[in-house]
Amino acid sequence: MRSVILPLLIFMLTAGIAIAEKQDKAQVPTEGFKKERVVRMRGGKYSRMFLSLVHKTKTLNLNDEQKDQVNKIGKEYAQIIVDNENQSRSSQREFMQQLQAGEFDPSQLKTLNKDIEAANLKAADSFVDGLSKIKNAVGPDNFAKLVPLSRVDRNALVKLRDEKSKEHMETKEAAKQEATTKSE
Repeated sequence: MRSVILPLLIFMLTAGIAIAEKQDKAQVPTEGFKKERVVRMRGGKYSRMFLSLVHKTKTLNLNDEQKDQVNKIGKEYAQIIVDNENQSRSSQREFMQQLQAGEFDPSQLKTLNKDIEAANLKAADSFVDGLSKIKNAVGPDNFAKLVPLSRVDRNALVKLRDEKSKEHMETKEAAKQEATTKSE
């Protein structure tokens, strides 16, 4: 019975991998942008950070009025940020398509580049405005709980972990020594 199960299991695993590879190859776009993918465009980094922050407010102890304010701010600013990011992405796509065409007008590319920068700046400004309104709604103390450190030095984390483990080992050794002195 075992001799039958093992080859069957191996066959099932390899067949699943082969099917997955074929699906991955089928989803690769040939050239340019597919319309289906363009329709599903979502926001970029600012909208993700903003929505993540709005979602984190649910972990705070807020009253009903504050929760309503945060939800209202989240809906208002998330849409603005996503629209600006999508406008930037659309301009970037148009910029790349003109470059790929071979013959392009430098003045049009400069205009598109300025449009991209303007849309990114609008998204960043809306992000900051939304954060400031959330800070006013939840209060500075609660807002400080929401914003984690953006960059953490990995070496500092390793050192902190080592220090904590040393402290833990020292307390264990001290407890053992106390136990041996009490038993004597």
